[in-house]
Amino acid sequence: MLEAGLETIIVVLGAGRETIRPVIGDLPVGIAVNAKLESHMAESVSKGLSIMPESVTGIMVALCDHPLVSRNTYAALEAHYYKAPDSILLPVYEGRGGHPTVFPRTLCNAVQKGIPLNRVVHANPERVCRIPVDDPGIVYDMDTPADYRRILSLASRQLKIFPA
Repeated sequence: MLEAGLETIIVVLGAGRETIRPVIGDLPVGIAVNAKLESHMAESVSKGLSIMPESVTGIMVALCDHPLVSRNTYAALEAHYYKAPDSILLPVYEGRGGHPTVFPRTLCNAVQKGIPLNRVVHANPERVCRIPVDDPGIVYDMDTPADYRRILSLASRQLKIFPA
């Protein structure tokens, strides 16, 4: 996200925050804490919104279990947001939707009331724009040890193709 040039980044920490905070402490990001370990994503988004500057008019919700999203995807979603700031932007790779998702801040009031983001999307189908991206990282998540191993393998291949 930093490499894509996104200006205001808020990291919401939950479980493992004592281990994670020192690792990201020098990055130019805001940090919010969701101490409710069994809460839904809406609670974490709400915590992030609580420290977001009022001047921010849209939010991009990126999930930690989607670590292979490319900087080009983040930049493309941001560019589309400026063209359609009242839309919900969903990236699509080969017909499959993924993450991150962009929301106008005006729709985030629902999240602060505990309404899950997927319900916000379903309640506003006329505002949804599907943005095609050439990035399989939007659909690669890691929920299991097998997923983690697959992500590590894919990441090592990406590093060989796109060295730092």
